Amino acid sequence: MSQIAHLMNNKEKLEFKFAAVKAMREFFWSRGFSEIETPCLVRCPGQEPYLSPMRTIVHDEHGQSYKMYLHTSPEFAMKKMLAAGFDKIFYLGKCFRDFESFGGLHNPEFTMLEWYRTGVDYRQIMDETEKMFKFVVIKMKNHRLLSSANARLVEKKWSRVSMRDLWRERVGVDLNDVLSAKKMAALCRQKGFSAAANERYEDLFYKIFLNKIEPRLGLDAPTIVHNYPASMAALARLSKQDKRYAERFELYFDGLELANAFSELTDAREQARRLRQEQRLRKKLGQEVFPIDKEFINALKSGLPECAGIALGVDRFVQILLGCREINNVLSLPMKRLIEDN
Repeated sequence: MSQIAHLMNNKEKLEFKFAAVKAMREFFWSRGFSEIETPCLVRCPGQEPYLSPMRTIVHDEHGQSYKMYLHTSPEFAMKKMLAAGFDKIFYLGKCFRDFESFGGLHNPEFTMLEWYRTGVDYRQIMDETEKMFKFVVIKMKNHRLLSSANARLVEKKWSRVSMRDLWRERVGVDLNDVLSAKKMAALCRQKGFSAAANERYEDLFYKIFLNKIEPRLGLDAPTIVHNYPASMAALARLSKQDKRYAERFELYFDGLELANAFSELTDAREQARRLRQEQRLRKKLGQEVFPIDKEFINALKSGLPECAGIALGVDRFVQILLGCREINNVLSLPMKRLIEDN
């Protein structure tokens, strides 16, 4: 299929997407948020072990070259803005991740909505996320492509469940008892999954979670899963009630993960320690190790206020509004078309 044919075939879906994106902006503008810009090119990308930034070279007018990366998220830049005095901000634009599939639920270039607020924690972001989804669905209610399933986004009561309760209900295990890699490995073997002696806790965790829990999340109504094990939230604040868990949540609908949110960590020393830990892990995994963004740490040192934020995949959001499982149908020119047609 040519690029023009792709655009013609998906024209109505794309028009729906553009209208939905407009509604997202209207929601935040109506609540006093500022839409901000951040650089897509950065010197120091995040250290997440399983995200791969795209590398590029930039030259100045003298021919001097600089190694840069396309951002995987605007998070660090947005937190610097919070430290500088901005209080309610959102970014709606492109992000980039290498080694992603060309279709299904992924594309190397995708649209992200991130918003941050000072003076709140992740509970207020939960409330705001639900209000934003319902605002957009109501705005789009008369569009003929809006999936009938999306009545559940507005009419059904959203579910909020802790990760510990989920494991108790779906796996029959108290997560408190399997918070070490050794114990999680033993549970994996008991449940029929392989588990090498040196596997990371997070990898072992997801062998069970992705198979036993995630596919059934949000089937009746959107589900917010909160309070992840502390080792799985490098940028999040630890729970005030139980330091073994972090104030992180993810949003699921029809078994699909749509958003990831935190009460943000504001302790500069602890954040630097966690980033160094992730550097060591990237090195162990044979991945490129990036320098720590010193200005990000300095922003925390300068007094990043209590805040919370969330990253939401806009393309996936539009997919669920359309009842569509193929991301390429909601992208103007997806990577698959760019590669195959030239």
